[in-house]
Amino acid sequence: MQLSAVPKGEEPVAYLSFNRNGYSTYCRVYREYWDWVAKRNAERYQNTVQHGKNYDAKNMLHVFRLLHTALEIATTGQLHVRRPDRDFLLQIRRGEFEYEELVARAEALVAQVEAAFATSDLPEAPDHEAAEELLILLRRDFYAQQPSF
Repeated sequence: MQLSAVPKGEEPVAYLSFNRNGYSTYCRVYREYWDWVAKRNAERYQNTVQHGKNYDAKNMLHVFRLLHTALEIATTGQLHVRRPDRDFLLQIRRGEFEYEELVARAEALVAQVEAAFATSDLPEAPDHEAAEELLILLRRDFYAQQPSF
């Protein structure tokens, strides 16, 4: 920034002000955008362009995978890594749904998940002591089976 002296008694011709915080935020967002452009996954972007639905299908697939997993945990207390809704998830990845339909479905699932956890028998927090004991047991068992050199 550069300032110059104004002689005493001069009438102002204009006032200049700027939003320093706003400008700093703009610069940060601008820089982050161009960092993203430089580092983005071009193949993933091409997939978005190719299916023509104008949403990140891989990201949307993960939204539904996580929501269905959360609902499963809340209702059954179990976690299945191999998803029973695999075909539906792959349809999302191929862009076979409209964005608005997926958002509506996701919002409905969020409500189901919240309701399921509200009535779930699951404890409020994990049993840290039991988890640590299990971890130690598994590691001991694993290392006991390793060949010694």
